[in-house]
Amino acid sequence: MRRSLSLAAVLLAVALVWPTAALADPHDPRLIDCSLLMTGQIGTGVARQYVMLQVTSWAGSPYRYVVTLGNFSEFDLRSTRLLNRYFPADPDAPELSEEWFPEELGPGESASHTFTYDQALPDGCHQLELQIADGLGSIVMDCSPPNSTTVFQLPLDGDITAYLMEPPLTSEEPEGGSKLGIHVTRNSTPEIMAFVQDARPAVLVGLGDVGWLTDAKSVSPETITIARYAEPDQSLEGDPIMRAREFVATHLERYLLNPGVDYWLGWNEPVVQNREDMAWYAAFEAERAVAMAEYGLKVAVGNFSVGTPEANTFGEFLPAIRAAMEHGGILSLHEYGAPTMLDGVGAGIPGAEPVDGAGALTLRYRYWYNHFLQPNDLVIPLVITEAGIDGGVLPQGNEGEDGWRGLVDLSVPDESLSRAAASYLEQLSWYDDELRRDPYVLGFAVFNVGDPDGEWRSFDMTDLLPQLTDAVLSKP
Repeated sequence: MRRSLSLAAVLLAVALVWPTAALADPHDPRLIDCSLLMTGQIGTGVARQYVMLQVTSWAGSPYRYVVTLGNFSEFDLRSTRLLNRYFPADPDAPELSEEWFPEELGPGESASHTFTYDQALPDGCHQLELQIADGLGSIVMDCSPPNSTTVFQLPLDGDITAYLMEPPLTSEEPEGGSKLGIHVTRNSTPEIMAFVQDARPAVLVGLGDVGWLTDAKSVSPETITIARYAEPDQSLEGDPIMRAREFVATHLERYLLNPGVDYWLGWNEPVVQNREDMAWYAAFEAERAVAMAEYGLKVAVGNFSVGTPEANTFGEFLPAIRAAMEHGGILSLHEYGAPTMLDGVGAGIPGAEPVDGAGALTLRYRYWYNHFLQPNDLVIPLVITEAGIDGGVLPQGNEGEDGWRGLVDLSVPDESLSRAAASYLEQLSWYDDELRRDPYVLGFAVFNVGDPDGEWRSFDMTDLLPQLTDAVLSKP
């Protein structure tokens, strides 16, 4: 009985200190006054799969423009980009443009972003360009006055839904054998053909005297062979169609004398500075693909330098990719990193939404395939025709010694060089595994092997060919 009374007393004490459900006291100093600014109904949409876009202009100093995206579909929005372009009422006043790249939005998720302006925006309109991927999205215009909220419903139909239903291009785990190969300046040592014989590499890239590639194909028929001849004039001038025809005619005899080459490159690392340049180069490469096909030859288009092109120019190159695909061609790019090949992975590039596992230098190609090529049904086979470590990508170059050897502290030559070689081989293995996650990648060529003149001595891998063979054979 005493125990029951004690328990009852405890319960009574708890009840006295526990707050009871009641209306809040408006005079409680802990309450913060707020004002109801607006409430109202919105219309009922008819689309089953859609994105909600809500914008609120908030007057004050600074002036704020709040954008909210809600994903009311059954798909993941993996690579969304919103371009906010403000056009003042004064036609002579400059346009104000900013971008927002939301992180991946799953079904039912939402995200918000605030654009901030130093000056008030009393007039004019916001043109909001929402891209799910290149060429897939909507454009809406918000001309509401300050302190307004506007809600848009953007249906996800047709091509957008078809794109979102496609599985990701990059698999979770590496698949298949090694994609490692080599770039050969000159077939200057028997070790090169021994590598081909033993490793059966995914790709071989040759320059200049490329007759040895026919022998390489006889030894390793499955190896993809790519070659080019030096071109002294790579100016983006004149008629690109005529220039392409002249280029093919100049080299045609040598092309036909080398049947062991699967794909022919054109220019090396073209300098493209703007959209007009890229449109010119795309027309050149597209015509080169057509002209080569007339002789039963196939091309590798592009061959862009590391860290290029930029996102605002790559779309202009799609006609060249389409022409190459129509004639059995491939895309080629260069990828380097420094001080390691992993530096820059995870970094974004201006004008493109983030892509998981992509980079500003190595793995940059994933931006092009995810944002441009997959949504346009242009997933073309890819070869990285040069890859490795290149200190030239650093803000301060390395005085001509930019390769992996040039970045080594040679104060203790044998020991430091051995450590650097082991580290570099590990990085190449990592890069190989990343490319093995992308089925459209045919292979990559490590730069460089066979350089008797020493022009590329800091990149030289000739004495490491046995280790490269082991690296290739280590992959299932």
